[in-house]
Order: sequence, then structure tokens, then C-alpha cells
Amino acid sequence: MAANACIDVKVGLTGEVPLTLDYGTSTAETVTVTQVSIGQQAFPASSLKRTAEGFTLQLPVTTPQGRQDVRVLLSDERELVLPGAFEVTEPLLINGFTIDYILDRYPGEPFTMVIRAAGVDAERFYGKVRLSAGRAGIHPMESAAFDAGVLEQEVTLTGEPSSVVFIQLEDCTGLRTQSNDFRLLSH
Repeated sequence: MAANACIDVKVGLTGEVPLTLDYGTSTAETVTVTQVSIGQQAFPASSLKRTAEGFTLQLPVTTPQGRQDVRVLLSDERELVLPGAFEVTEPLLINGFTIDYILDRYPGEPFTMVIRAAGVDAERFYGKVRLSAGRAGIHPMESAAFDAGVLEQEVTLTGEPSSVVFIQLEDCTGLRTQSNDFRLLSH
């Protein structure tokens, strides 16, 4: 991960989860993850997004460069440690984004827009951006991840027909761009 990238880190755990059944009290207890740390940054269980394979966490742009230990603290106070398992590299040289020209669209109908990272390291950009629309609503409000600096993102706009709208995006470091103005058409 580059030092200026905001990414979702996937952490997967394999193995059998210890389960304690107490037939006398009719209770069951299982070991759960209470915290994940990457380097010195701790993430409580409440900030983790559960997935079928484990969970993801949003790693902030402030993560220091270099190899970081990954630690998982369990509810039974055991700790799993992967020394140097995560590496933060020097910042990417990204100086902005471009949005391919958008034609007039019908509100409520999904369409695909193309966003490109710009800069020396554009092809190494795999981050996400926040989306918003001027004079319209947009869904989703967070993009999928870029692939080698390019993103084909499906979006849906809501708003009044005949409105002139535009789409804006911003990455986690504050880089912003805006699409061309276009109209929402009437059916």
C-alpha cells in the first residue's frame, strides 16, 4: 500500500473457532475478534466490516511507511501476530483525476462513467473515491476500487428532469475533480 492511499484491508482468519458449550447453564461461548492492529494503529471490532472470509478495515492515509506487524486480539485474550505482514510504501505521485465525457442521462437509470487517475504513478492507483452530484442525488456515494488507475463505475442519478447536473469526486487526500455539465432528460 502506498503511504498516501486509503484502502480497505482484508484480513482473513482460518482455522477452527473455539466453542464452549455449558449444558448446566444452557449457554454457549465462542471466541471473537475484539481488536485488529496494523503497526501502532488499533481498530476495535466495532470498526471492522464482517465478510465471509473474515473482515475488512479502512486503513487511514496516516499509516507510517515501512513493514507493519498485524495483530489480532481475541476475546479470550490470545493474540495472533504476523510480524511485518503489511508494508506501506512511499506515496504515489497522483496529481488528480479525469472523468470521461458524460452525455445527457435519464434520472433513475444506471449508467457507467469512466474515471482515470492522473500522474506519474496513475497506473499504480487502486484506491476508491467519494462521489457526489451537483443538483442531483447519486448512488453509490463511494466508488469501487480502481484497477491500474482506471475505474468503470456504474452510478444512478436522481433529480428533476431538465436539471443541469455534474458529478464530483474526491479521494482521501483531498484531490478533487468534476465532470462536464449534462442534463437529466424527461421520459
